Amino acid sequence: TATGRLTTRKDSFPILTLNKNLRSCVKPRNDIFLELDFNSAELRVLFSLLGQTIPEQDLHTWINENVFQSKYSREETKKKIFSWLYNPKAKNKKLNDFFDRDKIQQKYFVDGSITTPYERNIKVDQNKAVNYLIQSTTSDMLLSSAIKVSALLENKKSFVCFCIHDSIVIDMSREDKHLIEKILQVFSSTKMGNFKTNMSLGKSFGSMRKIK
Repeated sequence: TATGRLTTRKDSFPILTLNKNLRSCVKPRNDIFLELDFNSAELRVLFSLLGQTIPEQDLHTWINENVFQSKYSREETKKKIFSWLYNPKAKNKKLNDFFDRDKIQQKYFVDGSITTPYERNIKVDQNKAVNYLIQSTTSDMLLSSAIKVSALLENKKSFVCFCIHDSIVIDMSREDKHLIEKILQVFSSTKMGNFKTNMSLGKSFGSMRKIK
């Protein structure tokens, strides 16, 4: 896409848009799928772009507790954040006071384009500048982590099978299980900071379950 996010072409396997009912058809060549998923990736990128300390816990829960004084559910908080963040005309005093949205636009949007921390230059309308900046940065951060994990698994049976949204799925061999902690460390350590990462395991892509 324009932001650098992966998309599905007509002649490729539709892993990004595959119906959930069909995900169980996608199975590993090795023993199990291991998925690594950045927790609230776009919001963590927002914190990083603003130079603010990134909380370690789930960000939607943290924002509800610290910005909205626990007034909303996690899902309600998530909806409020993104409807405000990506709509420059949206007003929310509590979020405006906590996140200086205009600050990052002024820093990264110059002469009709943005240049991300990963040096991707994108021509964009001012109204979409913050949206494109955060989404592009998040995408390149994920792809950079996927490349590092792939390098770690070079000459191993396990391999990065695919990327989907803000996660990578590894086709994991039992003989490489001793590498999981290192894989998690490499994936979580990004140019934008050390990001909280969720892990899931499954015998198929449709049976993934979170683990601690």
